[in-house]
Amino acid sequence: MDIKEFCRNLDRLISSRDLRAEGLDTVIKALCQGLEVDVGEIALFLADEEAGALGFLWPRDLRNSGTIPFSAKDSLAARTYRDGKSLMDNHFSATRHASIFEAFPLKRLGGKAFPIQKIMSVPIRSPQACLGVLQICRKAANLEDVGADFTRTELLNTGLIGRTLARPL
Repeated sequence: MDIKEFCRNLDRLISSRDLRAEGLDTVIKALCQGLEVDVGEIALFLADEEAGALGFLWPRDLRNSGTIPFSAKDSLAARTYRDGKSLMDNHFSATRHASIFEAFPLKRLGGKAFPIQKIMSVPIRSPQACLGVLQICRKAANLEDVGADFTRTELLNTGLIGRTLARPL
């Protein structure tokens, strides 16, 4: 995948859509195809500065599940937001973490929910502020079944996608 071309196409796709409404499904579908992940392996969080917390924009099923305080110690999303840095963990299942996103079932795994084995977490930044967090993960019953490790290049590319998503938010 040529990441610059992917981000240009993604930018064109989101420029005519409202990511907080009906346009989100189309954008998530494009991310799934480009990153070769299932819809249940993408999380998109928006920052609520007044509440001091991150809330789910995607998956939709988790929008009303509560929020993650910016200060949460066991949350990779909160850490990504606080530090403003992209993070990758190819042994995430062995890392202490909040696990609400793992309850989201995957179609390719027969509609079953599996633990997150590997994850990339990147800030969604505008030039002025961090607006949220994009996470891409790989889920499977165990580490041996999940596939290849995420690479530094994939993390950098996901960071570019996060910056592309910042414009409409």
